[in-house]
Amino acid sequence: MASKRQSHSKPFRFLDLAPELRHKIYTMIIASPHSHIDLSSTFHSPHTQFPHALLLTCTQIYHELRPLYFAINTFSITILRRNTTWSHLLTPSFLDNRRQIRSLRILIVRWGTKDFFCRSLIPALEDCILNGRLRELEVVIRELGDCGLLKDDSRWEHENWVQLKSVLRDPYLEKAVLKAGRLAIVRHDDEVQSWEVDKWINVSFLLENTRRETTIKVI
Repeated sequence: MASKRQSHSKPFRFLDLAPELRHKIYTMIIASPHSHIDLSSTFHSPHTQFPHALLLTCTQIYHELRPLYFAINTFSITILRRNTTWSHLLTPSFLDNRRQIRSLRILIVRWGTKDFFCRSLIPALEDCILNGRLRELEVVIRELGDCGLLKDDSRWEHENWVQLKSVLRDPYLEKAVLKAGRLAIVRHDDEVQSWEVDKWINVSFLLENTRRETTIKVI
């Protein structure tokens, strides 16, 4: 009887499971129920599924679980004039996590302050593609006119648009989508707000090397 009791009291050795089974269990724990994890949100912490406690369990689980969180979820950022809510993504301390992101959506309301887009964001995206796992990139532009899309000719284009096209044309990307649409403000209370895509059209054809004028209208 004593031996039976001891056998039932033994702890379950999770790390003895096959890696494939551990992967499935991790995915069930950390997969977000939302289509995008909005890193720009000030309404609540976007990382509701982030496994803080599990990451502290042991080194092996940390190295298996942390990259998977950023790889299986789709993340979203909104570029405004000031971007303090997600600026930590561009810091050296977040470099390894940033490189694990596989799918990213960018909403462009403004280009940021001064040369933020070309000097800070674009190099980070290029690094995520070349040295990281970023393979799916979706960009939604608020208004084509405000983003300098006058003609598909480099002599007339804004530098931000030139850099954006270059990133979206990267051959390492498995999926690159450019959309033009209306971005609406969603108010959660008197002080907090976020941006959501209201109506949009796919304008990925603008990434092609053509010299024709383009008129885009979002209905």
